[in-house]
Amino acid sequence: MITACGIMIAAFSPVIFASTDDFEKQVENYIQEFPYQETFEYAMRLTGGDAGKLNQWGQASRELLKAGEDTIVRVNNDTLYKTAFIYLGDGPVVLRSDSPSNERFSSFQLQDDRNANYRNIIGPSGSYTLYHGMKPETITGEAVEVPSLLSAVVTRIEVKDSTDAADMAGAQAVFDGITIEGPTIREMPAVDLLSGFDEQVAQEANKRMDETARSVPFSKMIVGPGQEPGRDVPYLYHSAGTKVGWGGPATSHSAYDSMFTDASGATLEGSKGEYVLVTEAPPVKAFWSITAYDSTTGRLHPNDDDRYHINNTTAVRNKDGSYTFRFKVKCEDGDVNCLEVPAGPFDVAARYYLPQPQIMKGEWTMPKPALRKSG
Repeated sequence: MITACGIMIAAFSPVIFASTDDFEKQVENYIQEFPYQETFEYAMRLTGGDAGKLNQWGQASRELLKAGEDTIVRVNNDTLYKTAFIYLGDGPVVLRSDSPSNERFSSFQLQDDRNANYRNIIGPSGSYTLYHGMKPETITGEAVEVPSLLSAVVTRIEVKDSTDAADMAGAQAVFDGITIEGPTIREMPAVDLLSGFDEQVAQEANKRMDETARSVPFSKMIVGPGQEPGRDVPYLYHSAGTKVGWGGPATSHSAYDSMFTDASGATLEGSKGEYVLVTEAPPVKAFWSITAYDSTTGRLHPNDDDRYHINNTTAVRNKDGSYTFRFKVKCEDGDVNCLEVPAGPFDVAARYYLPQPQIMKGEWTMPKPALRKSG
């Protein structure tokens, strides 16, 4: 691996497989390199490859994202987003939150060039100076040391009910008060770590990542503040989590249950019929939500109502206090807590913001959807 100014630019020169051990080593190397390359690919996607768009908001919508607008795989649809990639080779970047609110959740999620969380700031207020290397003489607000030159900043602001104009205005006030300021970057760093691997290696590595993503709880695939890939989270877990949910936050910020299979273990597929999920209220300090995705693309599935999630504010309770959610190709009038899904494979993400210890310890998990029997 070759580095320049902290950004990896050159890749790996594979050799002909002399033994099974050589092949296995290259698969392991591919898996370890994957999060770096994936993070860079997201940076390229968000900036369009324009270095001048580093240190600026690349995604900043005052409305909830819709299908076709989600550039990040399995993006949240329950918060307003501001996302930026910053490059600290030419000096620090200052984040500000000038209009915080105690009435709704907001956060700065900070990730390094490996898709590892190094800091989560809950309810940010005031200024934060992000720097790499030597600490600047002048600091505005709180100093935040960044472990890599390239870093992602993901801002989330809770939307309780997008159909409530007053609630949207409150969320947008917090959104508008969040700003970013940093030097203009002239040259985009280049990262190419995977193209030199043999196709067999890439196929095997991706197969392992896909299998892991379907069998391991998403929270166990996240690298949180103070943790290291390989030491605290297996490289395979880290890469699998990066592939299916780049940008996933640490569980101290929010925990996710990602469901690709139903209660019987079969793949969720809309063409099979209606699925039903019955659950009690998740134990959280902030809020929770349920979102459905097209598993083929990892993106939101288009629907006429632009309804992709249901949260604790908009969900309708059963008489006993529990909740029943429905997933079907076409929701009908009278369907309560219903989300439309594609005819093919789909998946469901349950998000828990500021989860209670029961969730963080794995003592409470949401039940999986069950295929409703006809007749």
